[in-house]
Amino acid sequence: MLDNPSHLLHEMNRVHNLAVELDPEEVWRCLGPAGNARESLNADVLQATGFAASASNPRGISRILNVESAKRGKVYFESGYIAEGKRLPHIFEGAEGAVFLIATAGPGVETEVASMMERGDHIEGVVLDAAGSAVAINAAEQMQAQLMWELEQAGYKVGPPITPGTEPWDIEGQLTMFDVLIADEIDVTLLESLLMYPQKTQSKLIPFGRELRLVNNPDEAPCRTCRASRCPMRLEEYVGILGE
Repeated sequence: MLDNPSHLLHEMNRVHNLAVELDPEEVWRCLGPAGNARESLNADVLQATGFAASASNPRGISRILNVESAKRGKVYFESGYIAEGKRLPHIFEGAEGAVFLIATAGPGVETEVASMMERGDHIEGVVLDAAGSAVAINAAEQMQAQLMWELEQAGYKVGPPITPGTEPWDIEGQLTMFDVLIADEIDVTLLESLLMYPQKTQSKLIPFGRELRLVNNPDEAPCRTCRASRCPMRLEEYVGILGE
């Protein structure tokens, strides 16, 4: 446990070796609604689940940076790093720092998927591709949960994870992620398209602070404690901050 806030805020790149125990339901979630095909695909899903778990090499890298300011569509971090996004200053209101993280399943699954597609095993390839995605999601969520727990133990509130290529932070955010993190330590590279290789890789940015306004809660949207009434991302009505 990291219980020293000053150490927490100045941690350099940290490599995470992850162990993923994949459940077939995680693969089904990546496949999407299967309807009547679920029974006929069940054997393929079970086989893909086992193969993906054994063929993957899930690893991650993270780094924590201080937040210096957040204004006018930009969040400024220590050492000159900047994240740009129209709504990022709103999400970072009250933030003292942020976690940058990249988690990957490794190339094993997608290499096998490419071979399957070349052989004409398209259904099996699609199912295995979903299993590779499930490994990457599992690895990223595992890292996220551990880092959030460490921050909470150190007395911080933690905000919702933000992913480059989504509404709050466009895909150009990948450039910042790869400036901050030495991703080649886990054999991940950024392509000219701003996609990552291996493809089964996820990147996230997580704000935190003792006075953070938008707090992550998996059971409800952060909108419930957010006063931006005109925000186009609003999912629920504002109910106020406990204690206000």
